[in-house]
Amino acid sequence: MGWSRFFRRSRWDAERATELQDYLAREIDDNLARGRSRDDAVRAARRKLGNVTRIREDIYEMNTLGLIETIWQDLRFGVRLLRKNPTFSIVAILTLALGTGANAAIFQLVNAARLRTLPVEKPRELASIGIDMHGGKRVGQGYRGRSVHTEPLWQAIRANQPAFSSVFAWGSDTWDLSVEGESHPAQGLYVSGGFFDALGVRAHVGRVFAAADDRKGCGSPGAVLSYGFWQARYGGSPGVIGRKITLDGQPFGIAGVAPPQFFGVEVGRSFDVAIPLCAEPIIRGDQAGTGQAHVWWLDIMGEAGDPVLRLRPARGGLHREPLAERRGAGEIPAGERRRSA
Repeated sequence: MGWSRFFRRSRWDAERATELQDYLAREIDDNLARGRSRDDAVRAARRKLGNVTRIREDIYEMNTLGLIETIWQDLRFGVRLLRKNPTFSIVAILTLALGTGANAAIFQLVNAARLRTLPVEKPRELASIGIDMHGGKRVGQGYRGRSVHTEPLWQAIRANQPAFSSVFAWGSDTWDLSVEGESHPAQGLYVSGGFFDALGVRAHVGRVFAAADDRKGCGSPGAVLSYGFWQARYGGSPGVIGRKITLDGQPFGIAGVAPPQFFGVEVGRSFDVAIPLCAEPIIRGDQAGTGQAHVWWLDIMGEAGDPVLRLRPARGGLHREPLAERRGAGEIPAGERRRSA
């Protein structure tokens, strides 16, 4: 049954009613021609045809889409109720309109003030990096809406990319702060040496990492605390610089504290402690992703120094869709590991 018949049901019903009346009239004429009385001829014709109303209802149902018909009946019933109580109807409609408008206005405010602007120096010049395979699957697409990369792929991008004035990488983790006894989790970041510099983030106390802090095989790198974590755990004491903090049983010297407004580079997710990427093997040991071409765990961003790059707005700044094609870099094979971010 097509949509045209559904929307023309009234016309179909009228046509069928006319046909039934014509049939009944012919039967009555035939019965009269056989010598029956008028009343007897009408009764005989009606018995032969059957219940006219039931026939019309069956035809009407054949041309009906059940779900659409039910919705339409509910809408008509609702409109009738609203018409019976116009005062209630006006109050309900105004309440819904005001609620919808207020929510839209609040979202636009939050979207402009929070979602589209990261607490960094030049948020509009940042781009999330993904590698386009020119029609194939994107390399490093580990999660919907974002790209993740291996550490070797990060090293290749950092060494060879021409499109950005600077690039940086980070990975997320959760570490245990306790030395023994009850666990005290902290949200952690592994960050490249240029992470804070590219974002224009300066230390509130002490210092943040530089390129020299992120070198392969680093022995005892430092840690940078978030402002909120510093206040909650150390009471905002400046004397925390140089003290040790234990992360999954490994001691790290506290190098500095990030400024109050800096929560990280992912809207809705903040960090407590950041350590250099080179320290990842110290924490994860045999499970480390450093140097592993099958462990996808790093997000990469760049500061777009070239104004002709095709960028579009994305969460927390700008998102660069096609960047470059790396020879030998394929899509994530089935079964290969992805770090939980």
